[in-house]
Amino acid sequence: MDTSSTDVLVVGAGPTGLTLACELRRRGIDCRVVERATEPHYRSRGKGLQPRSLEVLDDLGIAGAALERGRRDNHLRLYVGGRLTADVRVPARPPAPGVPYPDLLIIPQWCTEQVLRGRLESLGGGVEFGRELTSVEQDGEGVTATVRAPAEEGAAERVRARYVVACDGGHSAVRDLVGLRMVGTARTQHFVLGDVRIDGLEPGVSHAWFDGDTYLAADPLSGTGVWQVQANVEVAPDGSVEPASLELFQRLFAERGLGSVHLHDPTWLSDFSPRVALVDRYRVGRVLLAGDAAHVHSPAGGQGMNTGIQDAYNLGWKLALVLEGKASDHLLDTYEEERRPVARSVLRGSDVGHGVVFSGHPVVRVLRERVLAPLLQVGAVQRMILDRAAELGVGYRNGPLAQDLRAPFRLSRASGADRHRVVDLLGRLRFGRGPHGGDRAPDARGRDAGGEPVRVFDHLRGPHWSLLLFPGAHTEPEEPVRLAGIARHVEDLTGGEVRSCLVLPSGAPPAGIPGDRVLHDVDGEAHRLYGAQAGALYLVRPDGYVGHRAQPAESRGVLEFLGSVYRGSATRVPTTDERVPAPG
Repeated sequence: MDTSSTDVLVVGAGPTGLTLACELRRRGIDCRVVERATEPHYRSRGKGLQPRSLEVLDDLGIAGAALERGRRDNHLRLYVGGRLTADVRVPARPPAPGVPYPDLLIIPQWCTEQVLRGRLESLGGGVEFGRELTSVEQDGEGVTATVRAPAEEGAAERVRARYVVACDGGHSAVRDLVGLRMVGTARTQHFVLGDVRIDGLEPGVSHAWFDGDTYLAADPLSGTGVWQVQANVEVAPDGSVEPASLELFQRLFAERGLGSVHLHDPTWLSDFSPRVALVDRYRVGRVLLAGDAAHVHSPAGGQGMNTGIQDAYNLGWKLALVLEGKASDHLLDTYEEERRPVARSVLRGSDVGHGVVFSGHPVVRVLRERVLAPLLQVGAVQRMILDRAAELGVGYRNGPLAQDLRAPFRLSRASGADRHRVVDLLGRLRFGRGPHGGDRAPDARGRDAGGEPVRVFDHLRGPHWSLLLFPGAHTEPEEPVRLAGIARHVEDLTGGEVRSCLVLPSGAPPAGIPGDRVLHDVDGEAHRLYGAQAGALYLVRPDGYVGHRAQPAESRGVLEFLGSVYRGSATRVPTTDERVPAPG
């Protein structure tokens, strides 16, 4: 049996596994991705990228490629008992302060995977199709996995990996091999779905029909000429159900008086019964779980694929630090500490949403058909529903990697070098409304040194930590110089792990600060969004969440926080006074 080695063996080449592989590869971590399927699939499956997932793709440099393949404007016609009840139009919105991608992107899952595979290949990686993991054995130094090619009888390879990450879906083989179990409940309803071509429906418009206890929907997939169709089907007393087929879907359309609608050329047909379940642990030694391997739920709300992408985004940078010897293995425990509560919340929300949309209970039906359906035409209601699903509010406040430092409030004013330490009451209140430790770091628009448009996200993009330094909206001339000194101090002591950006309300940057490390906040948007009118400092984690923030801005707290994440000589806490010298 052949033997090989790698740092990380990623099992499963769906969006979760591909995102993780991209995260590892761009940090120089050797990883392999094995996938049981023999070739890429062309199934729509999870067909929506939420705004937060688009921000993840932005960080990977591929948001534009995804946007080109999907649609952001949505038009839904909802029918109850054959009668048009709601004609809902949700146009694409322009970028908003703090939110560069405000809309759900409708895009087939196979397209999302194609974009991610392209990025992985550009990083020197790839997917090994037709490779199935069949055994895992752990010891103190790593995992020995057996990988087979199902199509080749007896062909097998022994892979020695420092870590294995299961991204192999709701029926995860890796999860079973390490003895983990899913805890939850299954619903009695059964659904069929598929990708087909349709003649007779208005292109570009989604349709959903509710008739008593039955449901049928058809969603166009932009640029493909294909529709995703969904329906619930009756479960027989013996538990049997009619499987998905083109004939079944054609009959369901005819039963709703849509006999002139013609379905043909199916490319994918499937069926499922929703299950709400969460794995009992996300980690067994050197084996970790992500995505559907760790949590499954109803597709209502469009959260499943997106939650998996963000699992991988959370895990990738932590795994890289551990593999590079910069952080203790205990850092990996924060992955479950942060992501498991998110999964629980998603499971609860999707289960409630499923009940509202698909329940046959008479009271729920009346509420859905006579109250909720008409409300969908109200713009404020549309935005509320979409914003709740956008996952921009997901965060890790009060978690193990979240810290807030604020100087005690003082009425008396300091003088000289200590003036920056005094923050008035209004400044403290505004800082309290800014993102806290563990919250998502918002985007903001400004100008670069040459006057060209630039975003905070442009400075955050990449595998580094980002230190955002705000002198305040009405700052004294020496404050930017002091912040530039903090930037140099932190970068020197952390060996390039941190990249700084000085967010200036106006004026030229201090001497010694490169122009590409400055964002001119000409409209004050960044200072407002970060609650930094009185000055502040934000240390943003590699996954775009605030790790540490402080008002006033001082380096000691930053270095102490990083010292709790890193180990050894990767960073050290200075013993000198906080008043560090300015560069130059």
